[in-house]
Amino acid sequence: MTVPTKPIPLLVKVYREVLPTVHRHFDRWKNLAEVIPDPELRSQALDAISKKKFHCEGGGVFGLLAKDRFDDLIQFIIAYQIICDYLDNLCDQSPSLDPNDFRSLHQALLDALTPGATLKNYYEYRKEQEDGGYLHTLVQTCQNILSTFPSFDKVQAGMLELSGYYGDLQVHKHVVKEERIPRLEKWFELHKHKVPEMTWFEFSACTASTLGVYVQATYATKSDLTEETATVIKEGYYPWLQGVHILLDYFIDQEEDIADDELNFLFYYESEEAMIERFRFFVEKAEEYLAKLPDPEFHRMIIRGIIAIYIADEKVQGDKEMRKKSKQMIKTGGFLTLLFFFNRWMFRRK
Repeated sequence: MTVPTKPIPLLVKVYREVLPTVHRHFDRWKNLAEVIPDPELRSQALDAISKKKFHCEGGGVFGLLAKDRFDDLIQFIIAYQIICDYLDNLCDQSPSLDPNDFRSLHQALLDALTPGATLKNYYEYRKEQEDGGYLHTLVQTCQNILSTFPSFDKVQAGMLELSGYYGDLQVHKHVVKEERIPRLEKWFELHKHKVPEMTWFEFSACTASTLGVYVQATYATKSDLTEETATVIKEGYYPWLQGVHILLDYFIDQEEDIADDELNFLFYYESEEAMIERFRFFVEKAEEYLAKLPDPEFHRMIIRGIIAIYIADEKVQGDKEMRKKSKQMIKTGGFLTLLFFFNRWMFRRK
């Protein structure tokens, strides 16, 4: 399997190879979710699967870099992403505001990246318990696949670091409303020396993406990965590209978050102009670091595709003001983003 370096060949492979493979493996988890004994856990699992399938479809693109491990990598990405989306639902939709509960749930993500780790009762702090082995099976699937990747030992520490940040964020952002910002600011103070100069809410955004975990897993499928290259790969996606990803995610959710009184990191910029300027800066820095990675043209298409997918979202294109703001973001992405935008727009219409 050749790695596409141009947009049209990439799109052809996505439609012909990636999406059919993702859908085939994704349906297995849907079938398992449908027989979860506890009605609340079953409802949240099925809701995550029905509404967030596109997360797995997007992550599946990394499979094109894995060549003969294409199918294995996609299976790992789907299982890990389904865990993230399921746990996000449990935190968002549950009446629980207990940080111990959120911490226990997200231990599943760390165990998923630790082959041989003992499975735990991740529902320890909630009344719902019986998921029929759903979460354990997801965790074991990740463990079993990662253990077969020849260079996993080179990237495991980096994957655990980013997964740890992701779990920390989910804990802090789901506690009682009055504690969220103080906790996030205190958390940032502990880690700000590890990242370039940015605000607490930008740091939080950079930790909310799973792309850095997936790109490291992708190169773990290579037998000749060095520790130096592994570091370059992690830094290629975190913090800048992950920041671009989540700033866009919050951009399309602004109206919903206002209506639901939810935390949205974009609301902490001084102005829309400041937000757009920082977004451009994040894109520039992401491209600077992506250029150092193996397969740089592929990763350049990834960032352009991410911008296009979010800007083409119906939440943006169905709102006059949002559509106007989005044009500036499309300009930031250049011609490739425009091309991917029209592809995504046509796909959504179809």
